[in-house]
Amino acid sequence: MENQRNKEIIVGVVSILALALLFLGISLGKGFKVASDDKLLKIRFPNSGGLQVTEPVVVNGVKRGTVINVKNDKSSVLVTVLLDDYNDIKSDATAKITLLEITGGKKIEITPGAAPERFSLKQVMKGETPPDLGGLVALLGDVSGDLVSMVRKIDTIAGAATNLLADGKVVNDIRATTENIASLSADLNQFVNANYAELEKTVNNLSSLTTKLNVAIDKHEPSVGKILSDIDLTLKDAKTLLNNIDGAVKNADNLVSNVNKITEDIKNGQGFVGKILYDKELNSKLDSTFTNLSELMSLIKNHGVNVNVRLGTRP
Repeated sequence: MENQRNKEIIVGVVSILALALLFLGISLGKGFKVASDDKLLKIRFPNSGGLQVTEPVVVNGVKRGTVINVKNDKSSVLVTVLLDDYNDIKSDATAKITLLEITGGKKIEITPGAAPERFSLKQVMKGETPPDLGGLVALLGDVSGDLVSMVRKIDTIAGAATNLLADGKVVNDIRATTENIASLSADLNQFVNANYAELEKTVNNLSSLTTKLNVAIDKHEPSVGKILSDIDLTLKDAKTLLNNIDGAVKNADNLVSNVNKITEDIKNGQGFVGKILYDKELNSKLDSTFTNLSELMSLIKNHGVNVNVRLGTRP
């Protein structure tokens, strides 16, 4: 009896240990990698959106892999997945987290893209996390207060519009305005119909005038171009002439300056002319010289000149 009881205890302990090992294996197996890092695809999402390890990864709606790791990284969430095949995943592929079932669960939906290059597993694919049903409910809760306020304002506006339209004068004014617009439209149509020929003639005249103007421009464009070229050359010649006049004015200024300097030297008694005009001693000598010369000329005139010329050597 006692041996039977011991066997039951042993069987119970073994069963408990087996169940514990089973649960431990399942827990550890969720994060266990079955492939090397160069066979894994990394996707970065703004947030996990409730995504869990072992949840499916589908490509165009077909299950192709499993989520093997979800972790926070650089203010975002980095998700590692393992796919059966990567050959149809292109460089412009995108991913997003969506609902697996309406009752719960998430999945990663990958759009493989259409670029000619394949996606490199060394890169990180960019993913997005659309708002799920819970997010929409939270968003609806955030805007519910504003929605109530907006409904109340719409009700107030509707009440004011009702009160305004209840006034017969406003309705009559609107009706009169509408009738005036209709009458104006009718008058305008009548005017157009009555003057259609004149209006058509005016439009034709404008078209003819435009055509003639274009022809005149095309015809005289070379002449206008030549005139503008001649004007440009004339302006260049005028500019050259002005530069020459400017140089002549500068030379005249220099000449006036030199004359002023000579005049100043003469006034100061410098130079030959200044000495002749202002040096009294030189003037006295010149007067004496001219006097002696005059007397000599008088003697020559009255008595002649006795010239004794001897040719050859002296005896």
